[in-house]
Amino acid sequence: MRSALLATAACLLLVGCTAAPAPTETPEPLPPTPVGTEGVYDLDFGQFTGVYVIVDGEFWGLHFLGDTLAGHPHGLLSPTNTALDREPIAWANFVDDGRRVGTMEPAGTLGRTFTEADVTVAITGSMGSFSAKATAQRAYADGAAIFTTPRDVDGGYSGIVRTVGIDHKQEPVAGATITDGRFAAEAVGCTFDGALTEHAGFFDVTVETSGADCLLQPALAGIVVPLDDETVAVELDSADGTQSAVFILSRG
Repeated sequence: MRSALLATAACLLLVGCTAAPAPTETPEPLPPTPVGTEGVYDLDFGQFTGVYVIVDGEFWGLHFLGDTLAGHPHGLLSPTNTALDREPIAWANFVDDGRRVGTMEPAGTLGRTFTEADVTVAITGSMGSFSAKATAQRAYADGAAIFTTPRDVDGGYSGIVRTVGIDHKQEPVAGATITDGRFAAEAVGCTFDGALTEHAGFFDVTVETSGADCLLQPALAGIVVPLDDETVAVELDSADGTQSAVFILSRG
């Protein structure tokens, strides 16, 4: 550093010399956050990957085949639920019906087991049984855990929406917004108007749907969770477990 400063000082004494910019340091990423007993987790089930939010006995999951949104399991889990003692859940399967309009798995079950080192999630449906482990919390690029790190999600968004229960295929979404604790979007013939409640790094959301051609139930609830600094998932479900609407949205 001393030699660099001396060289810069000498350079400034010379006519027409341009000093080299001061060196910048790239912050080191934060170390992985331990798995804990609730959080946002990346899971690799082999045939598909998942991003799961598990908190207070509830869970919301996203399944991906590559970049394709493939499924959305969700539900309540009892305190005695484990990966070996699975319980019934709702599971929106977006890709395994012939028409790709999505169906609810008829007998989905799920269990999770936390240890000091990891969380194991095991899920069973019509396609078989799958399990995966996570040893740390899902994190932003800087290493901060999504679950415990509030970030500003306000902005305009575009992306896709997948639904189950209304006979719609995947549709593009443009002009969605999250502003001042409100979520708004127009998609699948419906107007979505929702209120967000912040919980550290994610949000509860309750949504009213409306529209002459809207086939979704008028009240949906779920979560808004950042997937990274530019992308959020809005995961909405009916109280009776027969309908789901999941948005994957990027800023801009």
